[in-house]
Amino acid sequence: MSLPAPAGSRVVVVFLAARTAFGLSMLAGVLRSLPTLWYLPLSREFVFGPKPQAFAMEYFGRTLTSFVIGTAVAVLVWMLSARPGVARFLQKPANVYSIAQVAALALLIDVSYFGWFFWTQPITPLDLPPGCVP
Repeated sequence: MSLPAPAGSRVVVVFLAARTAFGLSMLAGVLRSLPTLWYLPLSREFVFGPKPQAFAMEYFGRTLTSFVIGTAVAVLVWMLSARPGVARFLQKPANVYSIAQVAALALLIDVSYFGWFFWTQPITPLDLPPGCVP
């Protein structure tokens, strides 16, 4: 006789998968310098691709890209979790806890990396562009 599925295990697994995909895609994008959406504040335009030569901000574009990837993974896992084999897998609390441990490890890696990255990032102010009044 099998145990009943933990309450909301499908939702928990979908959330954990999406969170893990978000964190890993952001981490991979930063480590591998993958193309992303860049905002050029001086010219007030967006560009997609590798780092532009002009002054540019990547955080919001990288976050949006990672959010889209995380959402796609959430939808995919939600659809797959309705299949009978996967539903039986999610009925076992040990499997759900194992998935939660993997997601917690991914979160720990994210926090550690970004903490290290922002702690060790040199502060190099740029010169004001022509026409700016300080």
